[in-house]
Amino acid sequence: MILKRIMCAAAAAVTAFSCLTFNAFAEESEEKKEIPFTADKTMTTTESSEPAVSFDGDDWNKYVHLTPDSEKIGLKISIDKTTYYQGFSLKATASASQRDEFFLHAATVKDADNNLVFPGSDAEDAKFICPGVELRCEDFGLSCFDGCFVSFVYRLGADAEGKLMDSSVYAFATDENYAGANSSLVTLKYDVLMNNNVSQYRSESISVPANSASTRIVFETPVLDKMDSEAVCLDNISIMLPIEEEGKSLYIKSLDDYNAGAKPQETIEEIQIKEKKESTVEIADAKEKQEGGNGFIVVIIIIVVVIAGGVGAFFFIKKKKQYY
Repeated sequence: MILKRIMCAAAAAVTAFSCLTFNAFAEESEEKKEIPFTADKTMTTTESSEPAVSFDGDDWNKYVHLTPDSEKIGLKISIDKTTYYQGFSLKATASASQRDEFFLHAATVKDADNNLVFPGSDAEDAKFICPGVELRCEDFGLSCFDGCFVSFVYRLGADAEGKLMDSSVYAFATDENYAGANSSLVTLKYDVLMNNNVSQYRSESISVPANSASTRIVFETPVLDKMDSEAVCLDNISIMLPIEEEGKSLYIKSLDDYNAGAKPQETIEEIQIKEKKESTVEIADAKEKQEGGNGFIVVIIIIVVVIAGGVGAFFFIKKKKQYY
């Protein structure tokens, strides 16, 4: 009888706990904002070979933006015609840096002993900033990026090591408040050894979780110290949708005149990576100096020929006198 009472009490406790758990999950589910996925079919294609944004045409700035916090590090975006991947690429450069505020993913940076490199970044009341480049779902005719697969090629700046937080750029899906979807976080870490992503462009992708209410794709550039090179270069951004048409996956079609005929150059020559500091005037001066240098060389050659001729004449006359 006692055993039966104990079992009944245990069953009641389990039932009560289950109800509490269900209620807790129900409340969490109610709090979670869900965005039904929709797409403007006029902006889609079943052709996967052409990226949505390639930076080869003039309309790229309609689809790529800076986050609101970008001004805190003087972040700017422009077309890179020097170290491009294919056609042209996008480059993000920063004219300033900051260490006073936490960057969005500061709590993920730890030392060899698993201690936070930025103490306090894990506090509940910690405040963060997120400077970087972003894509917005509405620009692509989408209600959100949930379930999308976003691929791209990238490379980091030549002096990114130590000047970016953890020498990295962070790519992830997020909402309009920049609450990063950690399950989609991709760390693009400076590497010139095993996976050279400085003098070479590398492929990477973001798999956006379903039902994550992600309306932004962000490339966070956490600049700690002023950089002489670009923070990151991007090219050929493709967006595969979580829907199909006649059994084929749908993609966002090319929106900024993809130059399919341009040959990709995966490896960037070392001389191209160095920032060109010469102005047009300096280049002209250098050309004039070079021309002057060529004239000087001609004079030297004439002098050498004259001296050689004189020496030859001297030995000829001397040898001729021996016969007389």
